[in-house]
Amino acid sequence: MSEPRLFTVRPFSKQPRQDHRDAFRVYLSANSLAYLKLRAGDLCALQLNDDPPKTAIAWTAVENIQNTVIQTSKTLQECYGFKLGDKVAVSRLDASLEDASLVQLEECTDPEKLAQLGPITDADRPHWEWGLEFPLSRCEVLSLGLVFEFDMKGQRRSFRVVHVASQAAVNVTIFRFNKESSTIKIGAAPAEEDVVKATALQVHPSGLGGMSNAIQRINETLVDFNAHTSSTFPSMPEFYRSTRGILIYGPKGVGKSSLLHRIQAAGWAKSFSIGSSALHRGVGDGEAKLRKVFQDARLSQPSVIIIDQIEFIAPKRTASSQESSSLSSVLCECIDGLENAKVLVVAATRRPNDVDDSLRTPHRLSIEVELSVPTAAGRAEILRAIRGNSVEPGDALIDFVAEKTHGYVGADLFALLQLACRKARVRQTMDLSFLEAKMSSLQTDDSKPETETEDSVPLVITEEDVIQAMQEVRPTAMREVFLETPKVRWTDIGGNDHIKRHLQKVVERPLKHPERMQRLNVKSRKGVLLYGPPGCSKTLIVKALATEAGLNFLAVKGAEILSMYVGESERALREIFQKARAARPSIIFFDEIDAIAAKRSGTHSGVNVLTTLLNEMDGIEELRNVLVVAATNKPDVLDPALMRPGRLDNIIYVGPPDLDARREIFRIWTSKSAVSDQVQIDDLAARTEGYSGAEIVSICETAGEEALDDEERTGQPQEIMPHHFETALQRVKRQLTDELIQEYEQWSKLSAF
Repeated sequence: MSEPRLFTVRPFSKQPRQDHRDAFRVYLSANSLAYLKLRAGDLCALQLNDDPPKTAIAWTAVENIQNTVIQTSKTLQECYGFKLGDKVAVSRLDASLEDASLVQLEECTDPEKLAQLGPITDADRPHWEWGLEFPLSRCEVLSLGLVFEFDMKGQRRSFRVVHVASQAAVNVTIFRFNKESSTIKIGAAPAEEDVVKATALQVHPSGLGGMSNAIQRINETLVDFNAHTSSTFPSMPEFYRSTRGILIYGPKGVGKSSLLHRIQAAGWAKSFSIGSSALHRGVGDGEAKLRKVFQDARLSQPSVIIIDQIEFIAPKRTASSQESSSLSSVLCECIDGLENAKVLVVAATRRPNDVDDSLRTPHRLSIEVELSVPTAAGRAEILRAIRGNSVEPGDALIDFVAEKTHGYVGADLFALLQLACRKARVRQTMDLSFLEAKMSSLQTDDSKPETETEDSVPLVITEEDVIQAMQEVRPTAMREVFLETPKVRWTDIGGNDHIKRHLQKVVERPLKHPERMQRLNVKSRKGVLLYGPPGCSKTLIVKALATEAGLNFLAVKGAEILSMYVGESERALREIFQKARAARPSIIFFDEIDAIAAKRSGTHSGVNVLTTLLNEMDGIEELRNVLVVAATNKPDVLDPALMRPGRLDNIIYVGPPDLDARREIFRIWTSKSAVSDQVQIDDLAARTEGYSGAEIVSICETAGEEALDDEERTGQPQEIMPHHFETALQRVKRQLTDELIQEYEQWSKLSAF
């Protein structure tokens, strides 16, 4: 919250709206907003003397006003008891506008008129409650004391808001009416004890996309802490004990802190936060502070204690961490002392295995809630939550982004939309039509305030803006892997159509049709082994697979993993798989895998590396949505255990290109170069029998170099002529012998594909 500042209450200079749309907006100068760290649309607190603070919406003043003045509507003055000339303290309020679950109205029609009309009958009350949805939905926000006039059946009656309930307990006095979730009731204001009874502890899911399962589990737990559980829910047996603690865990950026804040605002009498920095200033001091927090929580039931990054307060116990182990013991002691108190401990961590095991027991942090990397459906929910009430991006674009952002967490998606907005702004600003529209709007009405003029040309986000932003915003789990996604397409590779189709099925089926695979009890493939002579497009095929599938891509050279230090190679391999799991769905590509996966022998130094690779692929922890693709020129030296079912079980032979493939390779290369029409591609394809794809590309490049030599001699632009290819065929010799190809084909009889 910002530092409060006193302002003098002044009236609006314009006629107020009849629908109360702007009734709770307070207008301040731009300098005052900057001082209070407020933007137009933020919530702010208004406090007169020692009265309880009231809530309003900060807005930029339309006219020039003094920095000590605040303009308010007459409606706000009447509801909050402000008078013109009062000095009110204004400060920033760190809260969000919540939907009202119940709005209770009491008729306040003039007594003489009410005597003529008569009271609303029980039969007509539902009709009036239904009709009042219209004026309430037109109002921006509502608060206690707000008066509405409504005409139905020729009767014009007045109603005053006497009670507002919200599922999320927040320290605000204004609420938003939602036709989908808000209920209207006509009647007298409820008694105070009934208001307490109606208020239930609950985490409100609005604004938290992709967390429905986690929020449902937490809300099931919060029922134990409601003040009137017995009258609303079935009574529990004598042996039942309320949950004392919840542990929330997940990778960075998935929304753990956001969920903690929402739990903290679920309607507790009081909430407490424990930070590791305050507890580690001294051994005795930290323990005393910890006990004091739990003691205060017991005096303010129902209450909640929030502990973020609990692994720093209660890490796994070691001989060298005496302070941390003492804090962990005190924390366990305090949780045990809660017994049947209505106090809940909620902790969060990125690494649950680094938390003291004594806390992860059924009578302490008994419920563990995982926030994993969201799926495509979860990402769509998160994107819609980030968008809020804005028009852009549209639903179609959100679905497109959700499908393309594999491995992105909530923080990544927020950063992506921020950058996409800036990209769209730059593109539209450079667009001539935007500038023309801007100038036209300025010339049409120079008296409009700046904020309204800017709204005349709305921002439009396109797929191109998002794609450009995705090049700069990478998933959190991939930021330490400085790799560019390969820019190779299937159309850049000649031939091998059967291999392309097979790899597409291996990658796309688990992502697009998981329900079909589950129905037929078919598990997704974990690994693919590409083998064949050098220069036959093995690496190129994998690059195209990563590009076309749009998955996160980790490329590893087999020799790069090996280290002279004991254990370093195994650690590097485990980190690669850990990053791939965090950024799934992803592809790990091991080039030259024979360097780390040769057949085991007593003297082989890479036995531990191979064992680590086998355990990561098919160990205790299941490898889901991570495809391992390996390439080698020496399949005969690989360990047989690597190629059993469940590991690299898709064994694909990538041999020299056939006639059609060679023709396509020549056509792809020549389509990007200045080649004479006299060059016969079919003839070149027929004459390069047994050449690898790399050798065919080398022939084309050599012919191009010959044309460049002629161009330098003559000084005239040259096309690649047939005689240039003749020279290239003489210079580039075939490297693949018939014996070598025969060995590969012989070994291919063991292939599963």
